[in-house]
Amino acid sequence: MNHYAIRVRDHWTQHAPERMAALEDPERFFSDLGAQIAAEVSDLAGRLEENPALSVEMRRSSGQTYLKDASRRMTARKIAEEVMMNQHLAWAGDPSLPLDQAREEWEQTRASDENLIAWAERAQDSPYPMHSTVELEDKATEWALPTEFLLGLLEAEIPREYLEANREVLAEAATIRFLREVH
Repeated sequence: MNHYAIRVRDHWTQHAPERMAALEDPERFFSDLGAQIAAEVSDLAGRLEENPALSVEMRRSSGQTYLKDASRRMTARKIAEEVMMNQHLAWAGDPSLPLDQAREEWEQTRASDENLIAWAERAQDSPYPMHSTVELEDKATEWALPTEFLLGLLEAEIPREYLEANREVLAEAATIRFLREVH
């Protein structure tokens, strides 16, 4: 049983004991589920590694270093783990609202992507456009976006076009934020 399986099993034990009791072979169920999660994490991490938002830094300088490459891969892996684990843990916590209905409700009340455009435009219009690393990291955490993505947004001539060109990154970030709130 891998660490994903152990984490899900512990979550079920705490939040869904009736579902645990209903399992015929819990050991096999969680072993299979852990293997499935590991495969999903690897797949998503691979797709994120190729994501243009994580590659903004690489385009800036042609001499990509080993550390930048390792950082990009680690970031992609951590995001993938967070998304997949939240996806597999979220529904076990509160079954009162199906996940798809909860997502629909969340979409209606979440912060609009227009807020990111307004933030970038204000920063570009500011006489002091430099942002601290801490501010960028806080914004990246809040929006579940890589800091490189936000830097690309700030550097874009037209922030709205940058967001449109990277719509899939925003969709993935929205999923991460949703799963954080549900869990």
